[in-house]
Amino acid sequence: MFRRRALRRRLAAGGAPHVPEDQLRGLARALDAGPAGAACVPDAEPALRLAAARVSRYPDLADLAELRRLPHCCDHRCCNPYHYSRLCEPETPPPPYSRIAMDDVKHKEQDEKTEDARRTDHERLATGSLATDGEERQSWESEWCRLAYWELTQRVGRQLGVRVRAVDVFGGAGGSCGQGRHGLCVDDLGDRGAQVEQVRKTRAKIGLGVTLSLESDGVWLYNRSQEPVFVSSPALDAAAAKALLVWRVAPGHCLCVFDPGSPPPALSLPHVGPVDNTSVRISFAKGWGPKYSRRDVTACPCWLEVLLAPAS
Repeated sequence: MFRRRALRRRLAAGGAPHVPEDQLRGLARALDAGPAGAACVPDAEPALRLAAARVSRYPDLADLAELRRLPHCCDHRCCNPYHYSRLCEPETPPPPYSRIAMDDVKHKEQDEKTEDARRTDHERLATGSLATDGEERQSWESEWCRLAYWELTQRVGRQLGVRVRAVDVFGGAGGSCGQGRHGLCVDDLGDRGAQVEQVRKTRAKIGLGVTLSLESDGVWLYNRSQEPVFVSSPALDAAAAKALLVWRVAPGHCLCVFDPGSPPPALSLPHVGPVDNTSVRISFAKGWGPKYSRRDVTACPCWLEVLLAPAS
């Protein structure tokens, strides 16, 4: 009871109106369950949804327009703050690649550099997708994407064809991370046996992982883990497409990584050749790029390639 009274005070301080007792009880249970909880807390006024998100996840949140509802949420008036993700704006350079931040990252991770980190993704892999790896399929049938999970330069498991609108990629060997999830649990793919320490550590951080969702306005990535994920997609920044920048998506944030209705133009980089503009690469916890200790995505311990279906 004391905890609910404390929650009521915090919600009031965040600008919420009076909260009925049954709704307060449901919200308290949702906060106890955390990100892994699945219950909606419906019929909430906008002011309550905003206050709940402020007091539990995003203290500087100014407007509900900054939030996007997760695909698994069943009620558009739900006020469970873990059923929302904050929009990640790609118009500004991602924080880890600012000059000062990058110096700090390099200092912390200098012992984790690999031989591949000296070469860029496009120097090593000039054309096409990494995901096929000898098992390219001619027909997409009803799939809208295929997933391939990698650890450093080795793919682990087979491609996963995705037909449902929302798919999860997560860790935790099922467990609390896997309850009610549909998709790919990386721990179910087995142990390669020769895993290096950085792979084991990074895999352990995947947790709730990411949700990829095909929606009316594009393909959305929702970062549901406790670590940032890093994304490269030709569709993210047309002005900087030739650099194929890597964007950082913080925990609890989301980003539109591809719009099937407006696909990016075909790219061809000097001395490299064509770039696959339907391939999205996502690294868990560790970033890569020209200003990073890892120049190549294949130097990242745990990463995912999303191969999108070609336009019909």
